[in-house]
Amino acid sequence: MSNPAEMRDHVLQALERFERLVAEREPALLAEFAEEADVRLVGSEVGEVATGPAEVEALVRRFFGLPVQIRWEWRSRDVSFVGDIAWLFAQGEAVLSGEGTEQRVPYRMTGVLERRGDTWRWRHFHGSEPLPDR
Repeated sequence: MSNPAEMRDHVLQALERFERLVAEREPALLAEFAEEADVRLVGSEVGEVATGPAEVEALVRRFFGLPVQIRWEWRSRDVSFVGDIAWLFAQGEAVLSGEGTEQRVPYRMTGVLERRGDTWRWRHFHGSEPLPDR
C-alpha cells in the first residue's frame, strides 16, 4: 500500500476503531497496541503513564473501571507517515458521560502507529486536556 490517501484512510480507521473500543470498554482494545516493551499509553492525568504491554493493560483496565463512558469528538485529524510509520494529531473534545450527565473538555491527542502487514498497531498514544491560555 503506497497510495497516500489509502494509507491515511487506514490510519484514521485505526483511530476510529480505537475510539469505538474505548467507548464500548472492549478489552479487544489491547490487541490494537504493538507488543513491544516500549509501547506507550499516556493519558491527561499525572498518573496515567504506561510503558510496555502489562502497564498498558493495567491503565486500560483503570479507564474501563471509571464510572463514565469516554468518547471523543474531533474538530480536526491530521495524519502523516514515512514508510510503515504514521503519526497523527487530533483536536476536539473528550466527552465523558454517565448517570445522565455529560461533560465535555478540550482534548488533544497524538499517536504513532506502525503498519504490520495490513494492520496498523499503536506504538504511542498521548492524550491531554489543554489548559486555557494565560
